[in-house]
Amino acid sequence: MSGLLDKAKASKTDADEVTSPKEVAITPEKVNPSSKDTLVAAVASPTQNPELARNLNIAGWAGILLGGILALQGGSMGLLVVSAVLVVGIGLLVQSERLAEGDLNMVKLGISIFLAVIVAAGPYAALVLIPSDSSLALTEIQVNEDSDELTFYVRGSFSSATATITLAGESVWSDTLSLTNDRAKFKAPLTAFFDGNAQNYQLASMKSYMIEVTSSDDQTTSAEITPELMNREVLDSGARISEVLKTQTSGSSSETTVDGVIVESIMGLFSPDERTQDNGEHTMTNLKLIPIASDYTMQLRVKYQGSTEYSSPIISVDGLDATWTSTVGGSKSGKTNGWLGLPGTATDALNTEYLQRDSFYQGSGCYTFEIVVTNEYYSGMTNSDSSATGIIVSENSWDLNFDGNSNQRTMEVC
Repeated sequence: MSGLLDKAKASKTDADEVTSPKEVAITPEKVNPSSKDTLVAAVASPTQNPELARNLNIAGWAGILLGGILALQGGSMGLLVVSAVLVVGIGLLVQSERLAEGDLNMVKLGISIFLAVIVAAGPYAALVLIPSDSSLALTEIQVNEDSDELTFYVRGSFSSATATITLAGESVWSDTLSLTNDRAKFKAPLTAFFDGNAQNYQLASMKSYMIEVTSSDDQTTSAEITPELMNREVLDSGARISEVLKTQTSGSSSETTVDGVIVESIMGLFSPDERTQDNGEHTMTNLKLIPIASDYTMQLRVKYQGSTEYSSPIISVDGLDATWTSTVGGSKSGKTNGWLGLPGTATDALNTEYLQRDSFYQGSGCYTFEIVVTNEYYSGMTNSDSSATGIIVSENSWDLNFDGNSNQRTMEVC
């Protein structure tokens, strides 16, 4: 019996050991501060300043652009300019990128640096680094209206150049200049070589003015002067008139009379088929005009039965600007690229000058409004006895009857 009891106790003890798990103490593992598994706090990026970054970016590009322009002078100075601009400009761009992004965006920065090199070094390379056998350039051909000169630049890597202007294959002007910073500016007075317009009123070629350049190292180049620049002589003009009415009231009655006429003129190049029309009109319009930018004078003369009844103040034209001294309004001005109001002896409510009837009207009849243009360029142009005269007179005639009623005042061509 005792044996059975001992066996039962042993069996119970074994069951308790299986069903009752032991408590295991877990000791945390020490962490080595120098271990690779240590968590490292992110390092804060540099302080960002978008506004300052934008200003630096603008300053960098502005400097590079200015350097590119200055580099056009070529020579050693041009190279120094390019080098300085690239260093300063790229430095500003780099600092701008740092302030804007915190970290450098190498792709964006690389593109910016590439563009900076192109902008700053491109003009210098075009003028200096090209092969010597193609370095002669003739540029910037234009007319200076203030000095009445044709100006142009010769550029290249040589010491001097001779420029010649030819007309119909013959030399009409020549000059030799030394180059400074790989360029020289030539100035040819128009009076020294101009001999008539390059085009007619249809813009068809009449004369070809050429510039021929030979460098000290025997390079040559040539170019035609833009024909429009060589249209300097006014060959056509016209006039038109319109009545100025005045109404006087006496009691309950009123009377309207003609107080004078507004006179306008148009000058330049246009078809000889343009002519005066009834009612004081003219077939010419602004759109048909080829304006002439030049130096000349113009005057209005009103004639009746062969006698000059009125002569206006002289109008001086410089380029397209006309100026004169009015007898009623002091200094006046206008443009000659269309119809131009001429000087008068009175002004209307709109301050427009007009020719009062008392200053020229001698009764009903045929009146001629002459436009006298005096061109001022080549020898003999202002001498009426010369075959090269530049005096152009247009006659514009109408029948005037200022005392007639409105049906009688038709101002028909006469």
